[in-house]
Amino acid sequence: MNNLPNLLRHISIRRVGLQKVHALMTIAGICLGVAAIVSIGIVNKSVMRSFEDSINRVTGRAALQVTGAASGFPEDLLDRVQKVPGVEYAVPVIDTQAILVGAKERSLMILGVDVLQDSNIRDYKLSDESADIPDPLLFLARPDSILLTRELAEREGIGIDQKIKVQTVLGIQAFQVRGLLNPEGPAKTMGGNIAIMDYPAAQMAFGKEGRIDRIDVSLLPGEDLETVRGRIVHALPKGYSVVTPEGRTKQVELLISHFQKNINLISFIAVFVGMYLIYNAVSISVVQRRKEIGILRALGTTRKQIITLFLGETFVMAIIGSGLGLVVGILFAKSAVGAVGQTVSELYMRTTISEIALSGSNLAIGFASGIAASLAAALFPALTSTRISPVSAIRSLPYSEDGFLSGKKQKAAAFFLMMLSLVMLILYKTFETSPYLHTTQVMFMSTIFLLLGVSLATPSVLQGFLSLFHKLLAPRVGAAGRLAGLNLQKNIGRNAVAAAAVFYGISVFVSSAGIIYSTKQSVLDWVDSYVRGDIIVTSGHPIATTGSQNIPMPVDMWKEIEKVPGVLSADPFRKIYIDYQGRRILLLVLDIERRIKYSPFKVARGTREDMARLLPNRNTIAVNEAIASQEHLEPGDTMTLPTPEGPVAFKVAVVNVDYSSDSGSILMDMYTYRKYWKEFLADSFSIRVTSKEKVAAVRD
Repeated sequence: MNNLPNLLRHISIRRVGLQKVHALMTIAGICLGVAAIVSIGIVNKSVMRSFEDSINRVTGRAALQVTGAASGFPEDLLDRVQKVPGVEYAVPVIDTQAILVGAKERSLMILGVDVLQDSNIRDYKLSDESADIPDPLLFLARPDSILLTRELAEREGIGIDQKIKVQTVLGIQAFQVRGLLNPEGPAKTMGGNIAIMDYPAAQMAFGKEGRIDRIDVSLLPGEDLETVRGRIVHALPKGYSVVTPEGRTKQVELLISHFQKNINLISFIAVFVGMYLIYNAVSISVVQRRKEIGILRALGTTRKQIITLFLGETFVMAIIGSGLGLVVGILFAKSAVGAVGQTVSELYMRTTISEIALSGSNLAIGFASGIAASLAAALFPALTSTRISPVSAIRSLPYSEDGFLSGKKQKAAAFFLMMLSLVMLILYKTFETSPYLHTTQVMFMSTIFLLLGVSLATPSVLQGFLSLFHKLLAPRVGAAGRLAGLNLQKNIGRNAVAAAAVFYGISVFVSSAGIIYSTKQSVLDWVDSYVRGDIIVTSGHPIATTGSQNIPMPVDMWKEIEKVPGVLSADPFRKIYIDYQGRRILLLVLDIERRIKYSPFKVARGTREDMARLLPNRNTIAVNEAIASQEHLEPGDTMTLPTPEGPVAFKVAVVNVDYSSDSGSILMDMYTYRKYWKEFLADSFSIRVTSKEKVAAVRD
């Protein structure tokens, strides 16, 4: 009888029948931990797959893409690329955002293409009811022509030849729907919220005259990708990116990496809490089954077999819990992916997640993690069970777990782990410019060591508390209080687990509340430093991130705004993304000389006086703490940025506090921006009025 299958069949199954609630709670703990891992993994993969799918559909057969800043680059570079040996087609693209006025879903991606050549790169198919365009010149002759997807048209009730209103740089303009696209190629991306225009018309409507956003390049058959890429790089001025569509996907992955790391932390916490539940459940089971263990030992069952019995029971429950966790995780992912996709779109880049991305490897990792964490959590109480002697168990002699859980080695290990955590934290804070010490991995390991150290130290801390309790409080709390203290003393190891769980729960709550409050206050202070006007004129959010749907306005509007009675000043604000060493960073543009007089810009290194003195009308910039840390920059250092005029070296005036983008942000004076980007647009205007009482009147 003394083999694992027999023990499980005759002992464990009967025990589960007697303690159904206990078993269900253990399985539920495993299930939730696995569900967190699986659902978060699926959501992360779904987000990245949606980006990858969008990029691939929009780029079509393009093998390479030439990109610059979000403001675009000179159109005459198109001829240079087309003349590069090995290039088959080089087609221009305008890639911008618009707002469909009066629609249910206002966001609209505008793809401006060369209708004469773009079919060599991308596939378009007009729906059956659309009037085909046999003569592209007719389409070219009508700058108000636009193609919508059939999906968008059906959703919004738009028909062929119908006029639609779109917000552009020049204001709200009317466009005529010349045809509807079937959901193939680019028309299948962004949930169908995409429109096709001829690129010269898109240039005029969105303030990009003489400029394009990118060049999509296809290669002649047999040409080597890297060879042609090198030729294109050589043919262009320095500062332009020549990347593959896969390279753009990598840029997006880097952009949202911090977001993904944050939600991955949730799954770690869930698994850690699940391990505590399992540890406590097995510990209670050991105490409750002392007599049973003693009888088994008396019948010849070895200590190894007792350990195997408890681990075997945990393994079976882990399989059930992990299996259920896979199902629950998939359901969680289906319910959460829409909200996560919306958050990513608002904070980073517009995307539409049409379906979840199931991955066998992700499911396997979740399943294996559930089993491994369960067995690891059950190991220590299983080892404790071997200390029960047959005689003491059968006679029901008092039994304590103290010897196993509060020995000198455990105290030493607890002290070592907490000191190691402290050292790693000090290194992280001290060496902020180190690429090896100031990393997420160092902070993560510091947290792990702290959690393990506190867990091992809890029995000793509880023992110290009980000593004080017996001396100071026991005489005053009556018999019930003294019995409670004695019970804690008797089972100090097992009770330490519950105490540690409460400790973690309270500490997570307090730290989370503190982080949320401090972050909220910091962001509000930062927004206040940028949005200091009494009125904000914008087509979207005034301090917008990548995913915002701002439509730029002519920067000279400030002159007209200042003519309005009651307006004291109107200061323009511009934001664009630039490609810097394989990643996208945010460039913020302000009239520093005017704004610094009334905006309390926060500076991390340097002073506000340095900003006022060094930034206006000079080749200087302010970088935020993220950029300073990544590039090891201090005030006085130089940072070379790509511009439409080629690479330009800018001196760092100060390191400022800015939360615009996870990937980092740079602040530049409006004069310097115009000098190198040759662009005269603004995303918003911060308006101050002569009197607070006049705000409503001026706004109207």
